Amino acid sequence: MQPKSRKTFGRFLTGLTWILIVLHVVPIAWMVYCGLKDNQEILSGKVLPGRRQNEIVFLRETGRGYLAGTADGGLTLFEKKGLRKIRHLELGTFATSFFLDGERDQPGPSKGGSTLWVLSSNRGLQEVDAEGLTLLKAHGVEEIAAAYGSAWSTLWVNEVAGSSLARSGDALYLSYRIKGYPGVTSFSPASGRFSPMAGFASKKSGEIRMVIPARGDTGPDPELVLLTTQGISLQAPRSGLPGKAVPAGTLPALPERLCALDGRRMLLSADSRAFIFDIEADTVLAWLDREPGSGNITAFARAPGRIWLGDSRGATSLPDPAGMPMKAVKPSVDGIAGRADSLPVNAARTFTPGFPSLAGAGADITSLRITAILPLLDGGALLGGPKGALSLLDAAGKPVASALAPKPSIYIHWRNYVDLWRNIDFGLYLKNSFIVCIGVMLVAMVLASMGGYALARYNFPGKNLFGYSVLATQMVPGIMLLLPLYLMFINFSRATGLVVKGSYGGLILTYAAYFVPFSIWILRGFFASLPKELEEAALVDGCGPIQAFFRIIIPSALPGIIATGVYVFLSAWDELMFAWVLTDEKTYTIPVGIRLFVGNFQNRYDLMMAAATVSTIPVMILFFLMQKHIVSGLTAGAVKE
Repeated sequence: MQPKSRKTFGRFLTGLTWILIVLHVVPIAWMVYCGLKDNQEILSGKVLPGRRQNEIVFLRETGRGYLAGTADGGLTLFEKKGLRKIRHLELGTFATSFFLDGERDQPGPSKGGSTLWVLSSNRGLQEVDAEGLTLLKAHGVEEIAAAYGSAWSTLWVNEVAGSSLARSGDALYLSYRIKGYPGVTSFSPASGRFSPMAGFASKKSGEIRMVIPARGDTGPDPELVLLTTQGISLQAPRSGLPGKAVPAGTLPALPERLCALDGRRMLLSADSRAFIFDIEADTVLAWLDREPGSGNITAFARAPGRIWLGDSRGATSLPDPAGMPMKAVKPSVDGIAGRADSLPVNAARTFTPGFPSLAGAGADITSLRITAILPLLDGGALLGGPKGALSLLDAAGKPVASALAPKPSIYIHWRNYVDLWRNIDFGLYLKNSFIVCIGVMLVAMVLASMGGYALARYNFPGKNLFGYSVLATQMVPGIMLLLPLYLMFINFSRATGLVVKGSYGGLILTYAAYFVPFSIWILRGFFASLPKELEEAALVDGCGPIQAFFRIIIPSALPGIIATGVYVFLSAWDELMFAWVLTDEKTYTIPVGIRLFVGNFQNRYDLMMAAATVSTIPVMILFFLMQKHIVSGLTAGAVKE
C-alpha cells in the first residue's frame, strides 16, 4: 500500500473509531442526563431541564405594597400601582406555606408585625423580615424532628404534598402533609423550641391536610382548626384538650381545603363545589354555586360581605350568606346536593385575570387557574396564578396591571438518586446482583479453567468433538432454554422439597451453565499459548500435576482468567431473561428491578434512568480496576515466537 493511501486509510479508521465512540457515549450520557430530570419532562420530550414550580400561593398587602410568595419559596414585594417589583428574596424551598404575623382576613395592610414565617419540607421553618425581605433565622427540619425523639426521625422532600402554618396565641403550629407525620408541632418564637402539640395524634385522626386558626375565638386559648383525612377537628393547644370533631361521614364530601369564616361557620370545598358548614350544628348552611364548567376550586379568600373562590377559569365573588334567610338541613350520604339552599348564580361576579405573557415562543400563560386571591378595599382583587403571574383588577373586574414574579432557578433532580433507596428496595436489587454475579464468576472461572486446561494440554478420545460441542452450545438461543429450565426447577423442588426457583443458588447454577462453555473455549486459547516447558520444569523440581497447575499455570494465565471473569461478570450483571423468570421479590437483580419501574412504580422513567446510571457505576469501576489485566489477557498469545 502506498504511503498516501495508507495515510488516507488511517484517517478513515480514526474517523470510524470516533463515530463508534460517539455512538456508545451519547446514549450513556443521555441516560445520566435523564436521571437528573423530572418524570413529566421526560414524558413530554423536553430536552432542557425545567425550572421549579413557582405558582403564586401567598398574597398579602403590607404598608409598602403587595407581598407575593411562590411555591418555590420566592418572595417578591410589588408596588401597589403598576405592580413594579421592589425587592425579591429567593429561598429555594419545596411544599412551601407562609404566615405573616398580624395578618388579617380582611382587605387592607396587615397590622401588628412584619415577621413572615415560611415553612417548607427541605429547609424547615424560616423567619423573614417582611419589609426588607431578608432572612433573619432558620430552623431546620432536624430541629422539628428532634421534638419527637425516636417517635419520628425525618421526612423526605419528594414525599411531602404540602405544609401548613398557623398561629394561636403566642405560638406557631405547623404540620406537613405526608403519611407518617406524627401530628401538629408547636413552635415558640420566644424560646425557639419545638414541641408536639398535646391532645392530638395523627394515628387516630388521620393525615393532616391543613392547619388554620379559628376565627372569632378571642379567649385565652384560641382554637385551631385541623383538616384531616378523617374529618375536621378543633383543638385548644394550650389546654391540650380535644375540641369539637366532625367526622368525614358527617360532611357531604371530604374537603380539600377550608377557611374559617367565624367561630361556627367553615367554608369548605370538594372538587368543583364549595359549601358553608356549621361546625356546631353539623349542618350545611349553603352551597356556593358558580357558572357551570368552572372546574375545581383552587383558592379561597374572604372580604366584608363577600366570599371569593378561584378556579381554572378565573375568580368568582359571591355574597356571604351570613344573615340571609337560608334553610339548613343535616347532610345525608345519598345526595346532599339540593338539600341545603344554594346561592343564586346571578348573585355571583366573575373576575377574569389579565395574566401577562412570558418571553419566548409558546410561553404564553394559557391557563387562567387562580392559585391565590387578595381582595382589595375598593372591591377589586389581586389574583395570582401559575408561573408567578399576577393580575390586578378593579371593582368592575377590569385588569389594571399585571406582573410576573422572577423566574425560578433551574431544578436538577438530584433527589431521584435518593428516591431509589427510599421509595423502592433498590439496595436489595444491588445486593442480589453482586451476590449472583460474583458467585457466577467464581464458579465459572473454576470450572472453565479446568476445562480449558484439559482441552489445551491433554489428548483424550473425543477431544475435538467435546471442544466443538462446547462451542456449539452458544448457537442455541437462550430463550429456548428458558422453559425447560423453569420446568426442571419446579419438578426438582417437588421431588426433593428444596426450593431452587427464587434462590441465589438456582440462578448462579443457571448462569454458570450458560457462561461456562464459552469461557472454556476462551481459556483454552490462553492455556495453549503458555509454553509447556513451564510445567515440565515444575515437574522436574518435584511438583505434581495438580501443584504445577495451581502454582505455575494459573498464575501465568491469570490475565486471561481475569479478562474472562470480567466478561462473565458483566454478562450476568446485564442479564434479564433468566432473572425475570427464575427469581422472586427477595432475589430480584438490578435488570429486573429496573424493569419494574414501568408499571409497578407508575412509569417512573426518571427513576429508571437514575437506577441505570447507578447500576453502571460498579461495572465501570470494575473495568477500570482490571483494565490492565484485561488488555494483557486479550493480547496474550496473539504474538507467537
